[in-house]
Amino acid sequence: MNRPSALTNLKILDYGDMVPGAYCARLLADAGADVVKVEPPTGDSARQNGPFPGDVKDPNWSGLYLYLNANKRGITLDLATRKDMAVFKELAAKADVLVLDNTAAEIDNLGLRRHDLQALNPSLIVTAITPFGLTGPKRDHTGDDLIAVSAGGMAHATPGIPDMIHDPEKEPPLRANTYVGDILAGVQGAVATMVAVLSRSLNGQGSEVDVSRQEAVSMVLPFELAHASHHEAKRREPTIFGAMPNAYLPCKDGYVVIMAVMDAHWRALMDLTGNPDWGEIEIFANAQERARNWDALEPLLMEWTMNLSGAEITRLAQAQGIPCFPAYTVGDMVDSEHVKAREFMWQMEGPQGQQFQLPGYPVRMAATPWRLRRPAPKLGEHNDEVLTNWLKQID
Repeated sequence: MNRPSALTNLKILDYGDMVPGAYCARLLADAGADVVKVEPPTGDSARQNGPFPGDVKDPNWSGLYLYLNANKRGITLDLATRKDMAVFKELAAKADVLVLDNTAAEIDNLGLRRHDLQALNPSLIVTAITPFGLTGPKRDHTGDDLIAVSAGGMAHATPGIPDMIHDPEKEPPLRANTYVGDILAGVQGAVATMVAVLSRSLNGQGSEVDVSRQEAVSMVLPFELAHASHHEAKRREPTIFGAMPNAYLPCKDGYVVIMAVMDAHWRALMDLTGNPDWGEIEIFANAQERARNWDALEPLLMEWTMNLSGAEITRLAQAQGIPCFPAYTVGDMVDSEHVKAREFMWQMEGPQGQQFQLPGYPVRMAATPWRLRRPAPKLGEHNDEVLTNWLKQID
């Protein structure tokens, strides 16, 4: 018998497009919330963005869409029409949470701010994930994931540590891949929504959750923010960390990260490399000197790493207590012993019965475990179920 989920009684209306709102609602759905995904008649943009098996575009078989929208039911409504907007607001009147990821101007134009809906549903929580927040001088600016990771500071910090640069003039900032900025906004949206749910349990009132995608990215950059706020903006240079070694190093089959900034780790690393004479010279005497002289130290360490695979180096280093790991491809990570031991990858059935793997849950809950209950909906799959029955059932 399945145990109840943590959010079994929470009803969520998801009007997100692409990543941030959809991921926010997906996290809550995994914890048991009843989430209804609302798409325009043309479908969520994620349906067109893939990846697709065999690179054959199929709006019901986009890996991005299937991952972001599992555990939800789906309906189609055209909010540009008065009839469908009336239906949408009827759904909002019965919901606990409304998740949006439009721009602030679009939310205003649709009349979906908390103050617009308060009379309709005083206990409704409106979670708005926008490029730059609902207030402030940039509230009306548009923005996607690239803008979020750039304006939020992540592009400036990438390459960073341990994937640091060697030549700032020839190595420009990199965009974070796989919608990292939007995923971060979705995570923070879900956490903030649960704070609002807890607040409502105390005062009975709904609220407006305002998540800026730019700020969501900045929140994971404490090192860079501390520099900019209390010292100066962190420079893009090889020695920014100020303690070495803590970097990707080439090895026999790719790259490996070795972090040996503490004296005990450095001595253990020198033991592994055969205690070379250069390990005792003054310019490598401590972590700070090793950082200042990284251009001299790096090739010396590479003479050792290039003779071993990433797995071999990791096994040797970790046996001595040195933080170390190989650089995995996505395929390597999925097949790794660590991921398999944690049973992190889950099997899901696609719309035509195909089997595929997707990442599992970011947390484990013993009493009310997260569960994969249903695949992502086909376009308009639950129109009849939701529009004719769901509203009546929750009256």
